[in-house]
Amino acid sequence: MIFTNTEPPSTARLLLVDDDLKFCKLLTGYLESQGFVIGVAHDGAAALRLAKAATWDLMVLDVMMPGIDGCEVLSLLRRGSAVPVLMLTGRGTENDLVRGLDAGADDYLPKTASARELLARIKALLRRSAVKAAAADMPATALEVGGLRIDPEARSVEVDGKPVALTAIEYGLLVSLVRHKGRVRSRDQLLQEASDRRFENFDRSVDVHIASLRRKLGDDSRSARFIRTVRAAGYLFVDPEQEAP
Repeated sequence: MIFTNTEPPSTARLLLVDDDLKFCKLLTGYLESQGFVIGVAHDGAAALRLAKAATWDLMVLDVMMPGIDGCEVLSLLRRGSAVPVLMLTGRGTENDLVRGLDAGADDYLPKTASARELLARIKALLRRSAVKAAAADMPATALEVGGLRIDPEARSVEVDGKPVALTAIEYGLLVSLVRHKGRVRSRDQLLQEASDRRFENFDRSVDVHIASLRRKLGDDSRSARFIRTVRAAGYLFVDPEQEAP
């Protein structure tokens, strides 16, 4: 990463978890120059202790660490915390990505990305977190369609009465699809609405998120009950009324 000071300051509290001491030192200096308050842990056990000992607005978590790796740290963290988590990946393979998303990551970024991109992702996650916090105080009508029930107040999802645990991005994708049921949503539209950031045209991460979402809903892409792929266009949530003969 190239570290340059080009953005206005923030006052959020970030927990940086990475076993690379030099990288942590550089990134801490950069983020502190932007006004962030930074805590640092160099292994998974220390990260979990710090996560419980203080209140954090966001965690930046490396995947590849000795002992407890990033995905396991995240799985343990999600048992009692909904803090936004941005995962850093050195290898960036699809398996690493899927593991991170399934464990509850809100976003991911390869370590080869620029510090400016990292800062933009952090700010996007913080904005989304603030919007969720504000929405939690506002009553909202539950969304029900085809055996799926979404409760926006509780941010809970059920399929045929059984609870389904989703990551923040998966939940956002699902809400966007359901609110536009029967209409195609492009990848760009979905990611704009679900993650509050613009992805490059070649970024196919929405497909990974949708695949994970389908698995959790018990959906079958070949005979979709909920989410249908529209070739070269995007995805749509099946409207039972339109599907009825």
